[in-house]
Amino acid sequence: MNVMIAEADGVVRANSYPRKYPASSPFFPSTPWTIDLTDENGRFWLGVFDLDAKRVEDFEQAAEDLGVLVRTLRAQGLPHVVCRSSPTGGFHVFLAVDGVDKTVMVRLAAAARAVLPSLDHGLLCNDRTGAVRPPGAPHAKGGASAVMDGDAASLATPTITAADLERLIAALQQLRPTVDPATQPATGPVSPTHRAHRELPAWGAAHMATLGGGGDPSRTGYLCLLAAAVAGWTRNDVEHAARTAPGMEHYRTRRNPTTGRREPRKPQEATARLDRQWEKAVARASLYRYAPQDRADKDLTELAGIIDMAEGLLRAFRVSPGRWGTTEPALHDARVLTALAWLALRSGARDTAASLRTVADAAGMASTTVDRSLRRLQDAGFALRTRSAEGVDAAIFRVTNRFSTDPGQDGPLHDVTARPPGHLFDARSALLAELEARLDAGRHDVFTRAALGPTARRVYEALSMTARDTVAVAWLAGIPHRRVIRIIYRLKQVRLAVESSRSWRRPAHDLRDWAARKLGVDGILKRRRARHANEREQWAWWQNHLRRKAGRRGRERTGSAQTLIFQLSDAHGGPEAWPSYPCHPDGTADHHTAWEYVTAGLLQQLRDTELAA
Repeated sequence: MNVMIAEADGVVRANSYPRKYPASSPFFPSTPWTIDLTDENGRFWLGVFDLDAKRVEDFEQAAEDLGVLVRTLRAQGLPHVVCRSSPTGGFHVFLAVDGVDKTVMVRLAAAARAVLPSLDHGLLCNDRTGAVRPPGAPHAKGGASAVMDGDAASLATPTITAADLERLIAALQQLRPTVDPATQPATGPVSPTHRAHRELPAWGAAHMATLGGGGDPSRTGYLCLLAAAVAGWTRNDVEHAARTAPGMEHYRTRRNPTTGRREPRKPQEATARLDRQWEKAVARASLYRYAPQDRADKDLTELAGIIDMAEGLLRAFRVSPGRWGTTEPALHDARVLTALAWLALRSGARDTAASLRTVADAAGMASTTVDRSLRRLQDAGFALRTRSAEGVDAAIFRVTNRFSTDPGQDGPLHDVTARPPGHLFDARSALLAELEARLDAGRHDVFTRAALGPTARRVYEALSMTARDTVAVAWLAGIPHRRVIRIIYRLKQVRLAVESSRSWRRPAHDLRDWAARKLGVDGILKRRRARHANEREQWAWWQNHLRRKAGRRGRERTGSAQTLIFQLSDAHGGPEAWPSYPCHPDGTADHHTAWEYVTAGLLQQLRDTELAA
C-alpha cells in the first residue's frame, strides 16, 4: 500500500503517496492510501474506471456515464464494485481481473474513452505508477471511498479473464460515436408514432424518437440538439421538443447514481442544461459545416498514420507549451495545425482540401492570419502543400510526419505493433473529440483581436476548476509568468477567472458570452463567417464568368428552392445557373457591383430577371 504523509500541522496537502505500508498489516493507515493495479511483472489484477466530476456539470455527466458503464457490465455478466470516490463527486468502478496483459487494458481504455466523456482513461492502463484508493480508503478532503453497489470482498478473488474483457471491449465499441453523426444508429427502440413538429434530417428524427433516450440518454439528447441545429431550429423549437420528444429524456430527467433510476429535473436546472447543450450543438454544427466528406477506410495503414500524427501533435502541445504558446504567432500556428489535424482525422485522408476561409472559420481566426500561419508552418516543415488552389478548388495540405511516432523507436510493445481496427477507430473517436474541444475553446468572440486576444485564450485554457497558482498556469500556458499575471487580472475583470487562496481557477459556469457582451464584441465571428461565405460565393461567380469567357460551360449553382410551373432556360442553363457577371461598358469586371449583389442575396433574383427577359 502507498500512504500519504500529513504535514506538521496534521493536514494532508501534497497529492503524493511516498510511504509504503505492509499489505499484511491488520491495521489501516489514518491518512489516504492506495493500492497498486499491477504486480511486479506488470500484469493487471485490478481494472478501475475513474469517472471524474470536479463541477456540478461534470458530476451529472459522470452519473450518466456510470449508468452506461453499469448497464454494459451487467449485459456482459461481469461482476463489479461501484464506489463514490470522494465527497466532491466522481465514481470508481472496480473490476477484479485475473493477471491481464497491458495490451488488452490499453484497448479497453481506448474503447471506454470513446464512449465515456468523464473517464480518466489513463488509470485503466497505467502499469508503472497506476494506483487507486480502494473501497473504504479516506480522502484528503474528508470522507472516504464508499461502496454504492457490489461486494468489495469480491475484489480479492479475481474472476474476470482477458476473454471477458474482449467481450466488454466489443460491447463498448458498439456504443462508440461515429465520425459522422448521420451514420450514428439509435441506441434503443424507436417510437413509430412520434413526429417532430419541424423537419429534421432522417438520422435526427430517429434519435428524437428513441424511447427513453436509449442506452445512452445523454448522447442521444445531444444528437437530437445537433440535428436540430443542422436543420435550422430555433431555441424555442428545441424547448418545445424537449417537453415531449422521447429522445430528449436527458433534458427532462436525470440519473440518480444511488438508486440508478431517473428522476425529474427542477425547471431551472432543466432550462440551464438545455441552454448549455444547445450552445454546444450550435457551435459543433458550425464546425461540421466545414467538415470533409467521410470516406470508406479501405487501407487502415493511412488511418493509423493519421492517428499517430494527431497523438504526436497533442503530445507536442503538452510537453512543449513554450514552443506553441510563448508568442502570438506560435498560438496561431498551434490553432491552424489543430484544424488541419482535425480535417485529416475527420476525412480519413492524410491530404485534405483546406481553404484559408475554411480553416479560419473552424479555428475562429481571420483568413489573413491563417495565410501567414500556413506560410510559417510550411517554412518550418510542419505542414506541406501538396497541391495549389485551382479555381474554386482549395489547396491540398497535410501535416508532415514530424509529429508521428517513429516506427523504429524503443518503447512498450503496444506502441510499436500494429493496432487492431477496433482500437484504431476508438482512438480516432477520442482524438476527434479532443481536437474539436480545442477548436471550440478558441472559437469565441471574447478571444478575438478586438477583445482579449489569443494569448488570453491560452491562459484561459490553462485554468481549470482546480485552483492553480500563477506559476503553474504560466507553465501550462507556455507564457512568461509576469505576462500571465497581467492577463489573469484582465480575465478577472470580465469574470473569466476566480481567485481562491492566492490561486486561480475558472468560474463554475461558462461566462464567455457575458464577457463578450460586456466588451461589446459579441457577434464578431458570426459576421466574419457571413463575410467569408459571401467572398466564397463571389469568387465562384467570378470563376464561372472566366469559364464562360473561355468558351466553356459554366458550373451550376444551388439556387433557392421554388415551385415552377414551367422551366425557362437560355444558353447558360436553367434557373440554377449563375447570372452574368457585372461588367463596365469597356468589358472589364465590375467587382464592386458584384459584391453588392452577393451581400444583398440577390443572385437568384438577378438570374430570374435574365430568364424573364
